[in-house]
Amino acid sequence: MKGRPNRRQAFQESGITMSRWKAAFLHLLISIGIVSAVAAYILWFWYPPALFVMAKAQELLVLIGGVDLVIGPFLTLIVFKAGKATLRSDLSVIALLQAAFLAFGLYSLYVTRPVFMVASGQVFDLVFANEISPASLEAGRQGPYGSLGLTRPVLVGAMLPDDPVVRTQILDSALSGGGDLQTMPAYFVPYSTVAERVRAHGQALKAGEGVSGAEAEALMAAARDYGRRPEEVRYLPLVSRRGMAVMLIEAATGAVIGPVAVDPS
Repeated sequence: MKGRPNRRQAFQESGITMSRWKAAFLHLLISIGIVSAVAAYILWFWYPPALFVMAKAQELLVLIGGVDLVIGPFLTLIVFKAGKATLRSDLSVIALLQAAFLAFGLYSLYVTRPVFMVASGQVFDLVFANEISPASLEAGRQGPYGSLGLTRPVLVGAMLPDDPVVRTQILDSALSGGGDLQTMPAYFVPYSTVAERVRAHGQALKAGEGVSGAEAEALMAAARDYGRRPEEVRYLPLVSRRGMAVMLIEAATGAVIGPVAVDPS
């Protein structure tokens, strides 16, 4: 009567003869696929190239990717041993740890995602989800901008109310760090409402105060990439609490063309 095969024999007879290096490499490939899918969503919806640079999103994305691509495969390399009695539970724990790290990173990206591109006249503000307080969001709930989206930031205008008391309250809030006009959806309006004011403040794509020759060339090249002639394009600063860039607009109408990763500060 044949003896009962040990775990290593059973493992080998099952056709699985994977080494720890092969297992770690396979784990790495799976991790790369997951991280790539996450990065593709973030880059396509939340951070197009110009916004990605100014918002310094690469720092958090690199951290998430680094942890996910290193921790999981490295731990697999350490614990993997064909026929090991606790192999399945060990790999399950590693997968759970990796998923927890990824979930935390994704949550951090989610709560700091850009939600509005706000034009108030002289500048564009890129506003992140965690800059809008629950109270401000609730105050704007009755309007069309009372919710935070999951895709690209919504282009809106912002206008101060006529009531001088409310104007003073907004100013006090800004001075005290409680949020300025661009973080208050109750005062958002369609971009078309402020387009003429934005157009009037647009600056030509040429070297001048705060704009070097190289930056002017970069702006003109960006205008051409957007399919526009530089002389028909103007720019305004695009600001955020994380960094600055430039927003190109049509000189004739003030219509938004797109952002450019240039900081003419």
